[in-house]
Amino acid sequence: MSETTALWFSALTRDTSAEEVRGRALVSGRGCHVTDASGREYLDARSALWNASLGYGNRAVADAVARQLATLPVAQSIRHDQPAETTLRYAERLVAVLPEHLRHVRLCTTGAQAVEGAVFLSRFTRIVGGDPDRTHVIAQLDGYHGIGGLATAITGEPPVHALHGPLTPGVHHVRPWDLDHLRAEVERIGPHRITAIVLEPVLGTGVVAAPPGHLAEVQRLCQEHGIHFVVDEVSTGFGRTGALTVTGELGLRPDMLLLSKGISSGYVPLAAIATTGEVLAAATARPGVVLPHGSTGDGNPVAAAAGLAVLDELADGRVLANVRERGAQLERALSELDGVLGVRAQGLMIGVDLDADAGTVAELRLRCREEGLLLSTAGSTVVLTPPLVITAADCEELVTKLDRSMRATLPAEVASFAG
Repeated sequence: MSETTALWFSALTRDTSAEEVRGRALVSGRGCHVTDASGREYLDARSALWNASLGYGNRAVADAVARQLATLPVAQSIRHDQPAETTLRYAERLVAVLPEHLRHVRLCTTGAQAVEGAVFLSRFTRIVGGDPDRTHVIAQLDGYHGIGGLATAITGEPPVHALHGPLTPGVHHVRPWDLDHLRAEVERIGPHRITAIVLEPVLGTGVVAAPPGHLAEVQRLCQEHGIHFVVDEVSTGFGRTGALTVTGELGLRPDMLLLSKGISSGYVPLAAIATTGEVLAAATARPGVVLPHGSTGDGNPVAAAAGLAVLDELADGRVLANVRERGAQLERALSELDGVLGVRAQGLMIGVDLDADAGTVAELRLRCREEGLLLSTAGSTVVLTPPLVITAADCEELVTKLDRSMRATLPAEVASFAG
């Protein structure tokens, strides 16, 4: 192995040199573009890891963070009863824009922590309520809910499971958007033993949205059996699909709604578990017994300040309107590329299925980087999640660079621009 950097990260390979890593290291960003240490500029069509929702250099968020850093950078909201005023204010502002039945939020740091915290909270209410055998969780194959002890088990990716050794027991997976399979699994496990069903409204793996009416049917099933319905909107929430939340847009009433990524535009790590008065009452039913979950950074006032600034930026609806307009623009343009089998667009969460195998699409991602375009891939699908503030000109640049990369990478008979 050649000399490498002190920083070890997952994309690092045996063939990656320290010189290559240092040359590609990002040093600045503005709008939807980032610049590396060698001076090369890229259009970031993946929003870092789907979380730089307001792009780079947003002054409102950056200034809010700077002010809070100078005023009160740290306060504890897990073990003690003196949270920061900024954190209290953020919680109140956040629940005010969520579906009205979700009146309480527990702030944490990452999406994976929110997923785990939701399941711990669900199980905790069963324990203090005298029903400790309700421990099982159902999720979907191809669902992504983060990496961690319990989060990895809930994530529906068997190849990931195989690399993690023994997983947390009591987690079961059903085929994506298959109600019959879900109902059969509930009966097989026993509804009285299931504490929660955890679902993404749009599968991040490949951008596959729930069929019309599916989530309402899952909610009905949960209500029938007293199972907590947990909707994971870590990826879709806060504008990614053109709505503040898919939950609100569809009129769903989950017991818990999970948020992260876009709620702070990725500027400071932040996540939230929004829940109902009923769940909170169940969790606090036994005096002196509290939920044993949380970490040092939860409810950090700097993160809360970033969250407040993001709420302000989204308040007038212009960003959400831009998501819908630019998503439609990209869907039309991408559909005209030869080699494209289909486009699935949920606002600015876009899956582009290509007439190529997974290995070729992985090569395409690297070619796009050489062209100055950063994107994600999943099998034979290109996944585009640009910042919500992407412009019409940025969209044209994205399509041009993707087309050029496809013509250089895909077989000649499929890699050309139609028209």
